[in-house]
Amino acid sequence: MPWLFSKPFRRGHPEKVREIKARFAGRYLSRNSKAFERQMKANIAHDTRGCLHPIDVPALILVGKHDELTPPGMAKELKSEIPNAELLIFEQGGHALYWEVPHLFNKAILDFLKSQNLKVHKAKSQFLS
Repeated sequence: MPWLFSKPFRRGHPEKVREIKARFAGRYLSRNSKAFERQMKANIAHDTRGCLHPIDVPALILVGKHDELTPPGMAKELKSEIPNAELLIFEQGGHALYWEVPHLFNKAILDFLKSQNLKVHKAKSQFLS
């Protein structure tokens, strides 16, 4: 699972990486690893390029500068295909921004929702503890 986190996060927070990997494995891999494997293969094979232009609602695309799974270049391509998309590239973080920089991730989402005049309710996530 090294692709989930940026190299700086893996180096600086090895205990957090181990904890998240254990939770992830316990939650997903132990249930049905064959199903998880099929899902990962489907994710890799799925390609929406050329199909996203009809999206006519505001969209927020978040990516970490160090994302190895879906790099910023892919996020830029995604933004180019969605007319009302906003792209925010975090200087820190890899693919799992919600674990690496949860305060910045949450702020970006809340700011986006507020900019759309949507009501925001506070909730505590079990993953942000």
